[in-house]
Amino acid sequence: MKNKSLSEITFSKIFMLLSATCMGFVGIFVDLLSEFPIYTIAFFRGVFGTLLLTIPMIKTKSFSLEFLKKVFKYNWKLLLGLLIVSPITIYLYFLNISLSGYAVAAFLLYTNGLFLLIFLSLSSEKHYITKKNIIGFILALIGVLFIMEIWKGDLLINTVLIGLASGIILAIQVFLKKKVYEKKEKYSSEFTEEHIIDTFLAWWYTLTLIIFFLPLGIKDIIHLTGYNLLYCFLLGLIPTALAFILYNKGIKNDKGGNIFILSYFEPVIATINTAIFQLQNLSLFTIIGGTLILIANIIILKSSKIINNNILNKSNPLAN
Repeated sequence: MKNKSLSEITFSKIFMLLSATCMGFVGIFVDLLSEFPIYTIAFFRGVFGTLLLTIPMIKTKSFSLEFLKKVFKYNWKLLLGLLIVSPITIYLYFLNISLSGYAVAAFLLYTNGLFLLIFLSLSSEKHYITKKNIIGFILALIGVLFIMEIWKGDLLINTVLIGLASGIILAIQVFLKKKVYEKKEKYSSEFTEEHIIDTFLAWWYTLTLIIFFLPLGIKDIIHLTGYNLLYCFLLGLIPTALAFILYNKGIKNDKGGNIFILSYFEPVIATINTAIFQLQNLSLFTIIGGTLILIANIIILKSSKIINNNILNKSNPLAN
């Protein structure tokens, strides 16, 4: 039991890092599709992401009517909440990419870790939060401020507000997902594979983009060129279908932010892409900020031993 549980937590950390790397490329595709409105790009992400995620949905047997009925029966309020917050998060994030570039938009989005910590502290999971968790989040926030070089006053207030709003809503989204995972035994069965809820939540996420943006985005389908179709496919594959599944596999074993903090690697990738693809030089403050974020990741990883023991003791009464 102990080795299996520790192994699952280790893999969750790896999945989260891979997910963050994939998500760090989303800004490139938003740029490549910049001829379309933001809501249309979000709609295209939903369409191609859903199509690609339907394959693993069928493979994991989570596309069955029986499973879907169960998951909606026990989580309809949470799924309705995700239907609202998920598209808004994506829209605000894409909007900020167009306003301030990959790096700034990504780091503002990832202030959500601070808001998630607040939500967790108000919930039943507050006992999993340690002093090292808090130190890690503070360092990550300082890193964000360094990368933004906020003391220059160059950022427009609407950019900051949009970024912070995307962070708050993303924190709500993560919190709702964690609540769905708490009930997973109620809709799992011997006829489904172990990680069906990971695939379902990724699929539901992209489906919400279609539902939410369909009235506005569908009219632009006729304007897609061959290159646009390729960009949409890659947008649906790399920072969407693949990234979402890996993200959900990572977040499900998160306690008090010990795994979630690894998602901060996304803005680091976005910053590198900013320098490469947007031809912007990496400043010293960007390097300092990115280093602080990586240090925050290491602190959380070092402190996760205590959290892992809490999980193991909870899952194995004989360990007490």
